[in-house]
Amino acid sequence: MIDIFYSRQKNTYLFVSKILITIQKTNTIRGLAIIAVIFLHILAYLPGIYNSNQQILYISLDQFARFCMPAFIILSGYGLATKYESKKINYWKFFKTRILKLIPLYLVWSIFSILIINSIPTWSFGNQPKSLLVQLLIGQADYQLYFLPVIFQLYAIFPVIWFHRKNLKLILFIALFAQIILYIYFYFKLNNSDRLEYTLFLSWIVYFIFGIYLKSKELPKMLIKLAPIGSVFSFVLIVFFSLQQINNGLDPLPALKFTKILIIPFGLLANLSFATINFSSRLLVWFGKNSYIIFLSHTIGLRIIYAIFTNQLRIDILMMIIVLWLTVIYLSLRVLNKRKPKIEISNNVKLSND
Repeated sequence: MIDIFYSRQKNTYLFVSKILITIQKTNTIRGLAIIAVIFLHILAYLPGIYNSNQQILYISLDQFARFCMPAFIILSGYGLATKYESKKINYWKFFKTRILKLIPLYLVWSIFSILIINSIPTWSFGNQPKSLLVQLLIGQADYQLYFLPVIFQLYAIFPVIWFHRKNLKLILFIALFAQIILYIYFYFKLNNSDRLEYTLFLSWIVYFIFGIYLKSKELPKMLIKLAPIGSVFSFVLIVFFSLQQINNGLDPLPALKFTKILIIPFGLLANLSFATINFSSRLLVWFGKNSYIIFLSHTIGLRIIYAIFTNQLRIDILMMIIVLWLTVIYLSLRVLNKRKPKIEISNNVKLSND
């Protein structure tokens, strides 16, 4: 939904738009994003697809799904800006509240993942740190969990950004410059894993600040209209260059990763398009509402499915893991449901949670 308003200056109407993201729209975008996350991880179980006869199709699907992490981070920034729009922030109280909201389930799923993966060596992933403390600090208990330490880092800097929100446009440009420089630095370190790069908040900072900017500032109406076209154009360029790199011998992992310069305009414009185009479904909203649990649990679930189809594990071991996995999901849902406020909120109300 777009809230259009006008500014009169010297008898001239200047058209600008302020983005209003409702709770339903937030859950819809989160639903799309978590489905994209799962899809990316399913593709990881199909070796050789990026060098197959259908490589253009698979590369295109992979790269389109890369809007997902920018989406979660943009919505997080927007949600925090909405929540603290008219509130003063006590730094330590703010940070403690945000951490306590997410960290219990993060620790539960990290420890559960460590126990399961260590019990089944074939479920481990490359370059996993051996230190338990390091795994917990930088989200390496399972390969998707890096996202939580990144969010914790972004929460830590939000009060500082919010205090200087009058200079938000300058902050956004500085963030963009810093993120591009970081991507260039890691581009020339192709032999290294992208794990360290993913765990740094600077690798995602422009999306977070863009979310804050969407809530706090107005955008040119022309930019909003051109966002879908711009996202398609940047997407085509991403696929073209990724295809070239893979065909020139580059491993698909660095060729298709999130932290590429062209992913930045695609992630920003695609999510701006999602925020301003009216679409929704009950299924997407359901996925969005449950995206945190799905995010934490789906990688073990995919391993279970893979084990079933490949007869990877003995049936008794497999059944035990399934029971444990479902039990942790059930307990996680109970924890989340206890924290949800027992009030009805109209879908037209501005986003008030993040």
